[in-house]
Amino acid sequence: MNARLRSIVHRRRLLIVLATEQRGEFALQAGALRRSLALADLAWRGYRRLKSSPVVMAVAAVALLTVGPGRLLSVAYRSGLLVQGLLRLAKLFRTLR
Repeated sequence: MNARLRSIVHRRRLLIVLATEQRGEFALQAGALRRSLALADLAWRGYRRLKSSPVVMAVAAVALLTVGPGRLLSVAYRSGLLVQGLLRLAKLFRTLR
């Protein structure tokens, strides 16, 4: 029985070493995957934040539909709203990280 117990302990130690190696490999792969999905996660959190305040989305949609995208950008740029809006978006994305 002693030899059988030693073989079980030996096999258990080998499995622990194998599991540790696999855990390290998975951590490396997960890190690479996490970096590649960071932009998608940021976009998803921004979408959910916009979805939580439908008034902002409705105002942006109405402005886009009534004025048109090209004219809306030129008016916003001339009035300085584009710069303020971009700064707000940058601040929003920084808080989402």
